[in-house]
Amino acid sequence: MDGKTEEINLTEIQPSELYLSSDRLQSLKESDKELEPLPVKEIGDRLFFTDGHHRAFTLMKKGREKIKVQREEEELDWLEYLICVDWCEKEGIEEISDLKNRIVKEETFKEKWIGKCQEMHQKVDDDIFEHFIEFEEVDEKDIKSDICETVLRSLPQYFGIERAVKDFVKVVRDKYFLSVKIGNIPVGFASLKEHNEFTSELYVIGLVEELHRNGIGKKLMEKVETYLSDKGKKYLTVKTLGPSREDDEPYDKTRDFYRAVGFVPLEEFESLWDEENPCLFMVKAIEN
Repeated sequence: MDGKTEEINLTEIQPSELYLSSDRLQSLKESDKELEPLPVKEIGDRLFFTDGHHRAFTLMKKGREKIKVQREEEELDWLEYLICVDWCEKEGIEEISDLKNRIVKEETFKEKWIGKCQEMHQKVDDDIFEHFIEFEEVDEKDIKSDICETVLRSLPQYFGIERAVKDFVKVVRDKYFLSVKIGNIPVGFASLKEHNEFTSELYVIGLVEELHRNGIGKKLMEKVETYLSDKGKKYLTVKTLGPSREDDEPYDKTRDFYRAVGFVPLEEFESLWDEENPCLFMVKAIEN
């Protein structure tokens, strides 16, 4: 855990555990151990504890409204954390005080919580798409905009131009929109623009960075292509930042991703957007 310490209201931090151990709470009550800062992580619009639930509950019982936290910067398994956050939300556990009726003995804590996490970990290893990742076509305009804005604003290194973000948020309202969710938590999406009976454009796609490189983006593209194939489309295009703008690592990764899922570059346009942002036009054939 790195980063500077800041103060946040306890009620603003979502738990990621379903139970507390009475034995651990009693140990903290009898200890003079420093309880702060506590580690937190923000993914999309969720801010949650990555550890320290017993310390947070102890501080709450002492009457604390604000606590010192540090943003977690280590590379942890954020997919599994989001699964835990989703469990908590579904059980109505939205702040640390909601755990007051879920205090159990240590043995029960290990059985109900540690055991549940171990079972989940095995399912993640087996097939995350069968058990935890859901793809859903969205028709409600406001939901499209909300998901789009949440995901894009979590990716400032890719979507750092405010005007462009606002345009995406507005335009997706009237476009085909496929969301990616962990339970009820949206973590990504793809939106399409229709050009003609043969061709569609991948208008905008985004996935929270913490879930990159685990196959979710590839699976999202497979779902998009299945949709297009069913509609009889022949080609899918995409525009992205061109390689002539050097020293832009995020977009090196973007172009690598597009090529990995079957896009090929056709042409780079130096002035389609503006001189500082050359546009690379890419295409892939859709199998029917």
